[in-house]
Amino acid sequence: MTSSDRALIILGAGGHAAVVAEAAARAGWRVVGIASRDRPPTSGPFAGAEWLGDPDGVDAPARVAAHVARGAMLHAAVGDSAARERWFAAFGGANAFATVVDPTAVVSPSAQIGRGAFLSTHAVVHARAAIGMGAIVNTAAVVEHDSAVGDFAHVSPGAILCGAVRVGRSAQVGAGAVVIPNRVIGEGATIGAGAVVIRDVAAGVTAVGVPATARS
Repeated sequence: MTSSDRALIILGAGGHAAVVAEAAARAGWRVVGIASRDRPPTSGPFAGAEWLGDPDGVDAPARVAAHVARGAMLHAAVGDSAARERWFAAFGGANAFATVVDPTAVVSPSAQIGRGAFLSTHAVVHARAAIGMGAIVNTAAVVEHDSAVGDFAHVSPGAILCGAVRVGRSAQVGAGAVVIPNRVIGEGATIGAGAVVIRDVAAGVTAVGVPATARS
């Protein structure tokens, strides 16, 4: 199978899904189907793709499964980490999901990238970093050496994780935020846009500001 034969089903049809669809096309994937609650536009990034219905509905799973049986892979393209995790469980687990890496992304050969992750335009993942299953490293985000981004976590556009940062499962680091070296962002935590994290952030906490502090 050549790169142009790689068929991809995208779960989701919002703005993030459009970004993923265009990155996937640049990376040699052929988007053959969209599973979304609402019918997507027939032009633009989803042009030519079959609408398969709501991925949380009754009929879409069988339609998706039919494509998978013919060799298609899946990608959960939505910002909601809970939805990504739910779809991984509903559609066969990690082995059914494709990692999508935009050709402009810079990825160290010593980095580890989990199944179903997305690395967007100009994202950078440096030496010995690890990106978890279903995680997002968004546009121009930087994951420095020895950092780890947990399963289903999201490093938003322009965010910077300095060396040896740990981002927990389903956490989100907001756009333009900076996390200094050796800090830990707990599971399900949220870092506000533009925040500067100089202390560890506990699981489930929202931290904002410069320096970042927990929102009361």
